[in-house]
Amino acid sequence: MFGALIRRKTNPMSEIGDIAIESTIFSLTTDVPRPTDQRADERLLALLPVARLVADDWQDLCRIRNISAGGMMAEATQRHVAGCGLIIELNSNQRIGGTLVWVRDTTLGIKFDQNIDIREILANRRPRIGFRPRPARLEIACTATVKIGSLYHRVEVRDVSLGGIKVRLLDPRCLGKDVIVTVESLRAIKGNVRWHRDGMAGIVFDRPLAFDELAEWLGKRIEVASLRASSQPINRAS
Repeated sequence: MFGALIRRKTNPMSEIGDIAIESTIFSLTTDVPRPTDQRADERLLALLPVARLVADDWQDLCRIRNISAGGMMAEATQRHVAGCGLIIELNSNQRIGGTLVWVRDTTLGIKFDQNIDIREILANRRPRIGFRPRPARLEIACTATVKIGSLYHRVEVRDVSLGGIKVRLLDPRCLGKDVIVTVESLRAIKGNVRWHRDGMAGIVFDRPLAFDELAEWLGKRIEVASLRASSQPINRAS
């Protein structure tokens, strides 16, 4: 196996996504990366790129720790069961089919349906002129409060990523405004409304969420949803 850790000189103006992809190990092999007992430095983990995993009955976000032509090793926010098929969404224009072949706690090994070209993956991570792929977002339904100036808006959340959130916000005057977003069970986050159309608004956070923070929040939501489901009365046919 041949591995290459992509590096370059630190540039304080670099995009977070560029730094992240350069912190991932790319292996020029068709093997699915295997876990090791050594855990990466937490500072490095914070930089790893995030992808969206979509299976038939669940979705999740993950940090890509090692990727090869034949598969990848990733750290998800929740535990999953091996054997299911899924789609790995690297961004809005990069999707790869695969199978979850091994699981160690929240670390996953995924085999791609077809071998991929690592050079193409790297090339597509770089934004082209006039187009920047949207980062992986987790579709989720919950409510939030958006504070604009002295006004509070109760909104519906449609999806969330480490760097931003999409909400249903009817007031078009919000465009370009600085806001404070408070999502259920998550701390208040400062951001800016970057776009607004058809009653939907895209808010970019001033500082991205940490992956572990988002994972903890998702875990709480799953726990609450499970408790609610277990408390629902069971309807029995007479």
